[in-house]
Amino acid sequence: MNRRHSLKDKRIIERLVKRRQSVGNRYYAIYFQEADELKIAVSPSRKIKTAVKRNYEKRVVKEILRPMLPEVGNVQMLFVIKPLAGELSFAQKQQQITHLINKIKKEIS
Repeated sequence: MNRRHSLKDKRIIERLVKRRQSVGNRYYAIYFQEADELKIAVSPSRKIKTAVKRNYEKRVVKEILRPMLPEVGNVQMLFVIKPLAGELSFAQKQQQITHLINKIKKEIS
């Protein structure tokens, strides 16, 4: 994932959460809203015990999102990684995230 797609502004992230427009499952929650350009923030739960594991989960999510970016559209998203996501294999994580992204595309269109 490219740096230009990174969402860093705390005010925008707070606005995403307050809007409560989200999709999710046992492993991930995604808060989203339409925007002028694609911006993504990834936030692992603090219940994932070590920083090494939290950073690994962030890297995996970003790597799964990389090929999907062109088809997502102009959306601001906040990915929340839940502790149960650590139990999944890479292929299962990819399947779960793809399913949630497809749900977002349906809701926006």
